[in-house]
Amino acid sequence: MLPDLPPLPPIETMAPLELKRSTILPGPHSAPTAGCVLREAERNALDPYVLLAVLKTENGKPGEVARNDNGTHDLGPMSVNTVWLPTLAKRFGATEAETRRRLASDGCANVAAGAWILRRQIDATGDLWEGVARFHSRNPKKHTPYLKRVQARFREILDLAALHARRDAR
Repeated sequence: MLPDLPPLPPIETMAPLELKRSTILPGPHSAPTAGCVLREAERNALDPYVLLAVLKTENGKPGEVARNDNGTHDLGPMSVNTVWLPTLAKRFGATEAETRRRLASDGCANVAAGAWILRRQIDATGDLWEGVARFHSRNPKKHTPYLKRVQARFREILDLAALHARRDAR
C-alpha cells in the first residue's frame, strides 16, 4: 500500500469510463460501484487509487467481451483475460461458463477478480508497479506503455483527490 494518500473521492465525480470496444453481451449488466472497488482493494491489500487507475486504464464496460489478437478475450470493466477462467472458476467454486458470464456482466465480480489477479502479479514480482504492468502483459514491449498509462491515470486520480480534500477543508 502507498502511504499517506488522501481519501478516495466519490466515484461519481470521476469521468465516466469511455467505450473503447463494442462487443456487448445481451442481457442485464451491473457497473462496479465505489463500494466494491474499495472493498476489493482492502480485501486484496491494494491501494484503492492504484486499483481505480487500473480499472480506468482498462476502460472496459459491463457486458463487454473483446477479442484479442492471440484468440483470448477480455471481459468486463477490468478486461479480465479468459486465460484466468480455469483459476478463477476454481477460486469462486463455479463453472468456467458461469465465471465467464459473471466476469463479463457483473461489474463487482469483475473488479473482485481483477483485484485478486493484480495482487497475485504484485506478489509474484515483489514490486507494485511491475505487478501492475504484468496485470496487462508479461511482455515488456506491451507492459511498459501500459504502465505509463496507469501511472498517468493514478496521478490524475491523486490530483482530483487532493482537489476534493482542499475543497472539503474550507
